[in-house]
Amino acid sequence: MGMASEDLLVTLQILPGFFSNCLFLALYDSVVLVKRAVSLLSCSQSAGSSGERQRMLTSEGLRSIWKSFLLDAYKQVKLGGEAPNSKVVNIPGGLQCRSGGGTTTMRGGGECHLLDFESSNRPLVVNFGSAT
Repeated sequence: MGMASEDLLVTLQILPGFFSNCLFLALYDSVVLVKRAVSLLSCSQSAGSSGERQRMLTSEGLRSIWKSFLLDAYKQVKLGGEAPNSKVVNIPGGLQCRSGGGTTTMRGGGECHLLDFESSNRPLVVNFGSAT
C-alpha cells in the first residue's frame, strides 16, 4: 500500500504542471489553426499550403510530457538534498582519494567514490569534459 500511495502523491504533485503544458500546446495549436484559416480565406491559397505545421497537442506529445514529468519527480538528486556518492574510475598516474579519513594514492583497482574528494575548506568541482 505504501508504494501505491507514494505514486498517487507524485501524480497529484505533477498534474498542475502537466495540465499547464497541455493548455499551452492547445493554445499554440489554436493560434496555428487560426493563422491557417485566415491565410486560406485570403486571396493567397499557396501561402496556406506552404506554411503547414504539425500539431503540437497529440497523444504522443502528451505521453512524452508525462514521462518527462515522471522522470523529474523520481530523480535521485534533489535540490538541497544529499549529493550522490558515485564510484569513480581510477586513471593511470594516481588518483588522490581520501578513503577512511586519510589520503591515499590509488594506482588502479581500488575503490573510490566521488565524495571522497570533498573537503570542508573548498568546494568540490566536477568537470565532465572530453579530451579529443
